[in-house]
Amino acid sequence: MPTLMIAGRPLEEYLTSPGQNNFQLVRLLAASMVVETHSHILFYDDSRIAYLNQPFHLSFLGLPAFFFLSGLLVTQSFFKSSSSKNFLWKRFLRIYPAAWFCLLMTAFIMGPAVTTLPLKDYFSSPQLYRFLVSLSLFHTNLYLPGVFTHSVLGTSSTNSSLWTISLELKLYLALTFAGPVIKKIPAAKHLLLPVIVSAVAFYGWKNPSIPSAVKPWCTYGVQFLSGVACYLYRDKIIIRPFLILLLPFLFFLSFRLHIYFYTAYLLIPATVILSGTFAVTQLHRITPAPDLSYGIYIFAFPIQQLIANYILPSGPIQFFLLSMAAIIPVAIISWYGIEKRALGLKNRVSRRHPLLSRRKIPRQEL
Repeated sequence: MPTLMIAGRPLEEYLTSPGQNNFQLVRLLAASMVVETHSHILFYDDSRIAYLNQPFHLSFLGLPAFFFLSGLLVTQSFFKSSSSKNFLWKRFLRIYPAAWFCLLMTAFIMGPAVTTLPLKDYFSSPQLYRFLVSLSLFHTNLYLPGVFTHSVLGTSSTNSSLWTISLELKLYLALTFAGPVIKKIPAAKHLLLPVIVSAVAFYGWKNPSIPSAVKPWCTYGVQFLSGVACYLYRDKIIIRPFLILLLPFLFFLSFRLHIYFYTAYLLIPATVILSGTFAVTQLHRITPAPDLSYGIYIFAFPIQQLIANYILPSGPIQFFLLSMAAIIPVAIISWYGIEKRALGLKNRVSRRHPLLSRRKIPRQEL
């Protein structure tokens, strides 16, 4: 056992198939962390600032971990896709069908059920049709007429999580343009490090005066780029399992020295990679077969709005447990009813003849 803990293997070996890593479980935990965060900072207005000032709350990990892991696995998908069109088609299938189902259910089932307006006014309101523009996912306007206008969560938004999907899609498009350049000129990947360092330095220098529209690019966008870089250097990154034992100390030291603002850009990728490659055989036994992370993420907020306003949980722990109890069944339906079926169409768009496109692509390449 000590030899296994010290011996290292390149990240590349862990990416050969989903069975070689725990990244599906990491995604599931990251999605649950986002739900936990919303259970705290959205439910209690008077403790929101105090909670954000606690250095170990889970929002420090959940969303950034999602973006880093997305950068890692989506880059793998790009380089293993038969064409850029095939890559974008797989991205479309992974993101849009479930998101459309969520938005349409919100607009035409949940909205009419809880609106304070007469149904005639609800369906004739321009606000409903502005909401439907969000089906593009590039522009989100997630407010419905008369819905959650006096929500105890402090916002009438029906889904405050979907703005990140818009950012993800723009990052996918950037990868679609940059990827072919890196394929033709492999040395171009060396430009990633100065771009990442420059973005972090700019954010640190300008913060808090940096425009709100730029902040996500300097935080979550940089985490995505870090994931891209880790894939491109996957043969050079050596994973040593014992390093996971150092992470709690490094997080604690970063907070004590007030340098977490900068060290997070290293610690979060390290946490994701080390967690995703640690005790793989054992952790696979507790990893659910369906990939529930995306379903949990996109359906969580509207469900939490309903629970907060109509069940009125007494505290954040109860709120989190009730939320997960309601969200998980919906995520299971989403996976088996929509997401898995959509992904079965992934080879419909390919540069090669359909009969030559039968290679089974591991789920994590998607």
